[in-house]
Amino acid sequence: MNIGDQFKGLPMEDLIGGPLSAAVKSNTDLAKATAAFINDIGFEKVKDAEGLIVPGPARMVDFVFERPGLDKEGNTTVEEVKMKVPMLAIVPIPNLQVDLVDITFDMEVKSSTKSVESSASKGEFSASMSAKIAFFSINASVSGSISSSKENTRSTDHSAKYHVEVKATNHGMPEGLARVLDIMNDAAKPRQIMAYKPNANGEIERGEDGKPKEQGKLVSADGSESTPSAEKGNE
Repeated sequence: MNIGDQFKGLPMEDLIGGPLSAAVKSNTDLAKATAAFINDIGFEKVKDAEGLIVPGPARMVDFVFERPGLDKEGNTTVEEVKMKVPMLAIVPIPNLQVDLVDITFDMEVKSSTKSVESSASKGEFSASMSAKIAFFSINASVSGSISSSKENTRSTDHSAKYHVEVKATNHGMPEGLARVLDIMNDAAKPRQIMAYKPNANGEIERGEDGKPKEQGKLVSADGSESTPSAEKGNE
């Protein structure tokens, strides 16, 4: 058989196209997973006019922290800062993509033929002769054997190797979403800064409910102060 015939009928479309189609489908599924994560984690759920649940405003996280400050007289204060930060800006966003599909298919066909010709028969012969010439006599004898055999050997070896390597990496936050979050981060400035007189430990004196015991001073971003109402100062 011709060695080239050994390669006929191989499903090359499946061997090559199968992994590539799987990679495309994987990228599609991964993109859907990223979109679902952004919708579920990054946005509040609201109902539209038809009563369907749809993404609403961006989900924000409230942060309250203390930092040292100075009042306009130069006295040491403790500032309680309140601000809101987009949820998507503080959590990693899964954005996996298949970057590499390496397909290796090796097929090797070895064919060898060995032929040894001989006859399976065996024969023997012998002959003798004597003669006398003048004062001399001659005696001669000849003997021999003939054997032969015949053998044919043929062998064929097949070997195949199929290897598919897939590499996927996390591409991080999509560029469009990153631009939107940059705008939101610029707007995520402290919403309220209250300055309080620190206690002996340099902290704000708080009651059992966690609220400051004393009324603080509202500090604006430019450092100016205004005295809020008692209700607002204890928010």
